[in-house]
Amino acid sequence: MLDGNSQAEIQPILDELLRKEMIPFALTSSSVQANGLGEYLVAFNDSRIHSCRFSWKEGEDFNEAFRAAIIARVNRRSGPLG
Repeated sequence: MLDGNSQAEIQPILDELLRKEMIPFALTSSSVQANGLGEYLVAFNDSRIHSCRFSWKEGEDFNEAFRAAIIARVNRRSGPLG
């Protein structure tokens, strides 16, 4: 399970995805919640995407799991992205 500093782990990934143009707009995480079963909910301060849910288990690459989830979430977004 992620430690108490999980939000600090999330934001650099979001910043990197924006820098590499893998997501079309900046996102700022406001909170990270874990259900204890490897499921996480990341909330954002953004009106276009409010949250992203993803799974991660100890031993897996956290960065890759979150990257894949946020890219998929942005791609599912309908309407204008700007």
